[in-house]
Amino acid sequence: MKKFKGTNRRNFMKGAAGVTALLSAAGTSSALAMGQSRGGSSKGYDFDEIYSRIGVNSVKWDNAIRRYGKDKITVPMGIADLDFRQHPAVVKALQNRATYDNYGYETLPSSYYDAIVNWNKDRYGIEVKREWIRNSAALKPGMISSMRGLNPAKGKVILQTPTYSGFKGAVSKAGMRVEMNPMKKIDGRWHMDLDDLAERLDYETKCLILCNPNNPSGECWTADELRALGDLCISRGVTVLADEIHCDYVNKGHKFVPYSSIGEKYAETSITYRSPSKTFGHANLKVAYFYTQNQDLMDATMIGGGHDAGCNAFGLIACQTAFEEGAEWVDDVAEYVDSNFDYLVEYVNTAGNLSGIEYSKPEGTYLAWLDCNGLMEKVSGPEQMRAYHDAQRDAGRRHSGLTREGCMGEWIVQNSGVQLNSGSSYGIGSDGFMRMNVAVPLSSLKTALDSLNAAIKQLG
Repeated sequence: MKKFKGTNRRNFMKGAAGVTALLSAAGTSSALAMGQSRGGSSKGYDFDEIYSRIGVNSVKWDNAIRRYGKDKITVPMGIADLDFRQHPAVVKALQNRATYDNYGYETLPSSYYDAIVNWNKDRYGIEVKREWIRNSAALKPGMISSMRGLNPAKGKVILQTPTYSGFKGAVSKAGMRVEMNPMKKIDGRWHMDLDDLAERLDYETKCLILCNPNNPSGECWTADELRALGDLCISRGVTVLADEIHCDYVNKGHKFVPYSSIGEKYAETSITYRSPSKTFGHANLKVAYFYTQNQDLMDATMIGGGHDAGCNAFGLIACQTAFEEGAEWVDDVAEYVDSNFDYLVEYVNTAGNLSGIEYSKPEGTYLAWLDCNGLMEKVSGPEQMRAYHDAQRDAGRRHSGLTREGCMGEWIVQNSGVQLNSGSSYGIGSDGFMRMNVAVPLSSLKTALDSLNAAIKQLG
């Protein structure tokens, strides 16, 4: 499988109203001053296109509208999925399968596994043997199965925070309990705190969930960082469960290193979990896979049984097709997202923009982890918290524990129409942060930033 690079990604959005005024006011260049179109590619993919996802039960769009009202939502940017059209080859493959009027039990062809093997070999230079691979409807069911099998005493699972909020629920469903190992933010980058981790690894700890690249902060862990973590876990008999679902989105100047690639002893003491759901926008097609070369670890996972709810037949077709034909599309999307990050960073760092918000470009994913502590101080005081609580009650909505981030998120929606994910759900160290998905057309990103900026300026 050949790896491609897209073209024409470094231009500004088509027909953007007010560009000249914005640039004159900002006095900037580069990302804010890039031409007038950046949506094309050698295959004709148009990521600048705005097409409606409203009315198809989209969690990102329809749920936000149901909660806040259509008149309140301008751009929902919290949920981690893509606002781009699906790869055309995937659409065609699903259409072709739908014409066969039977949806009974099916076996998986060898070509499905070949697609996974080849994707990992061609993209990351790693060998994933067919016999190592197992399927799951999503990452969390596979992880739940592993935790049940590897941690039968119902002990601890370590999370390095901030990290994906869904892990806590997965650990609980597996019958285990979470212990958080907070990371440290140094010079704009999050770093693993291995000294703290060493104190938390005891006889009750059997698993650590590694998020690589990290969701929400975007670190792509280096081989040295991964080996240091792995050496500590191996010395304490702890299995690493590596969530690598965002591995295909890495920004320029950085590299994704698969945990299983850093050495034999690390591969033997870990399980890796992957899915096309983030890479290709297949979340609702319900397909994922996991692998390990250690048969004992796989046997324990199979005993856990949380993974075997079955995979969607259409999801399996989409997965195979995407891995066989989608390399160029992914590279083009990744380059487009990288440019969106450049735009976001320059927008935030332009004098007078987004007062109370700090941000530096991540190494990977398509998620921006915004430090909004300054804004939170302005909009989440005691009176605003009470008003937020009363508004939730009066609207008949259940508030998820009255947090300052929740209050800030409500303020952002009500005053700008932008929906973001509150930081506190991502664990210790997340207070005052908000997560923004930038895998959107540039015009949507610009609308969100301009709307949020206007709302903040009203605060004075």
